[in-house]
Amino acid sequence: MTTEALHKKTERYLCGVSKPAETRQIQNWLSCTSDKENVASADDRTIIENKILAEVQAYTAYPLFFAKPEPWWKKIISFF
Repeated sequence: MTTEALHKKTERYLCGVSKPAETRQIQNWLSCTSDKENVASADDRTIIENKILAEVQAYTAYPLFFAKPEPWWKKIISFF
């Protein structure tokens, strides 16, 4: 299976719109994984978690620091 196909199947599964066969396939795959098998070291996981957290913070903080520009008519009304 190509990476692109796997991403599409996983996306459909997470959205709840996957086909029953895809759901079984992904659930079987998830049941085969074990928590005991650490692919990354604790330091690597911390680095990855910090990168994800930084991306989430950057995405969610954007509207707080950069307000949407006011429409032109509100600027005119503020003069009166």
